[in-house]
Amino acid sequence: MRRVITLTTDFGLDDPFVGIMKGVILSIAPDAEVVDITHGIRPQDVAQAAYAIKSAYAYFPKKTVHVAVVDPGVGGARRPMAAEYDGRRFVGPDNGIFSGILGPRARAYELARPKYFLKTVSGAFHGRDIFAPVAAWIARGTALSKLGPRITDPRVLDLPKPSFDGNQLKGQIVYIDRFGNLVSNIDSDWMDRCFSGPGNLTVMAGKKKIGPILTSYSQARRGQCGGIVNSWGHLEIFCREDSAAKCLGYGISETVAVSRERAKP
Repeated sequence: MRRVITLTTDFGLDDPFVGIMKGVILSIAPDAEVVDITHGIRPQDVAQAAYAIKSAYAYFPKKTVHVAVVDPGVGGARRPMAAEYDGRRFVGPDNGIFSGILGPRARAYELARPKYFLKTVSGAFHGRDIFAPVAAWIARGTALSKLGPRITDPRVLDLPKPSFDGNQLKGQIVYIDRFGNLVSNIDSDWMDRCFSGPGNLTVMAGKKKIGPILTSYSQARRGQCGGIVNSWGHLEIFCREDSAAKCLGYGISETVAVSRERAKP
């Protein structure tokens, strides 16, 4: 059986941090397969990391260990933790980074057994000294219950949720990818619940009308903005062959609204 360990960080690729974590993992679990989800999270943006993990984790096999390190409070009072949900394991700081998976069915544990850490733990790089070795030990079969006591109050971010007033489904931009696509917190389940039956849906972003929700990027003209349900099932504002973020001048927290397109008289 393959031992898959993924990494999600805000480290970028210019410095040796990611490579060092991989070296630690492979020193403990030489046959592990280490997969990079992303190292392009905006520095210290825990909410963006939470969204990325929630969007990606289920595409990996059961028993995968997902390591996430976006850790502004490294070395401080926040707890290092491991959690199990939906057959996968998660390792990182207890700072809200696993908000997307920490529901009633998740089990979380504090990492409190130094025998699973590196011998020397720095106050500045828990990714290397705690999270990477713990992930490797988990991949080798160590039960989460051996890592420390249960956590009954894991930190969960108050992530924005859509709302529906009977006419408009309102949400906001929560993620911007490297293409400049504006990803909202409105997913297809919300739209299905709020707008059952026939009829086209139209999208507003901020005070600008984007137009109907399309089924492919190619339906828009070059340089034209449009709405689409992306591959993660979320409503996304895009600009064909350009950056919607730059074209519209919008960023994180900008409002998005979906409504039924009015029939022409």
